[in-house]
Amino acid sequence: MSVKPNSALITHEQLQISAFKRNRIWMMTFADVFTALLTFFVLIMTISEMETIPPKRAYQKIMTGLHNEVREIKHRDSLAWMEVENTYSKGIRITIDPQLFESAPLFEPARADINPRYYPYLNELSRVLNELELDQINQRYARWVKMIEQGGFEVTFTMSIEGHTDAIPLAAGARYRDNIELSTHRAYELMQYLQARVSLAPSVYSMAGYGSFHPITDNPNDAENRRIELYLVPQMIDPVPVLESEL
Repeated sequence: MSVKPNSALITHEQLQISAFKRNRIWMMTFADVFTALLTFFVLIMTISEMETIPPKRAYQKIMTGLHNEVREIKHRDSLAWMEVENTYSKGIRITIDPQLFESAPLFEPARADINPRYYPYLNELSRVLNELELDQINQRYARWVKMIEQGGFEVTFTMSIEGHTDAIPLAAGARYRDNIELSTHRAYELMQYLQARVSLAPSVYSMAGYGSFHPITDNPNDAENRRIELYLVPQMIDPVPVLESEL
């Protein structure tokens, strides 16, 4: 007696397989469409943000980008002695780790001459500043600069150097009148050192002396307070309108 194949069972299995394939294809198609729509939505949001971002936020992006650049160089080259901070209000602050001054001060008391021991550090600092191509800030951050300019502002760059002293008063007959004058000469010493090694126009530099008004230790007489600080300062400037009487 011959056995006929169960054609109904075979047909049912085939239908299940066919339905599974159709569902799988539908699920894959839905996933592809969803991914494409999500990508398109993110792209639209990014373009919208770029077109409507306010000048102050664009400026913050320049500051953050420059800060990240300096930090990347520091970590890449293992410059543990170099401290980097984005102060936002004053720019990107770069200093030598003040703990180094405990054993060998950057400046002797009442003197503005930089301790030659720190020349190698300053040479490394000069190399970092040259690598940053600070004279090309507007070109390298052109996207954000354009948004700032669209808001009616201009972007310029300044490298500011600040000098500081301890709180010990200068003796009568000292070379400098007071700690304010001494700190200003310390800033000037670093500015001269950098100008000889960094490819920046003299007009980019600015300096100031703060005397003993900003100590970084609990004891204002500590040697660590005899220091200099460097600030990289992209500036967002509101152009002065030209008056009709000046035309």
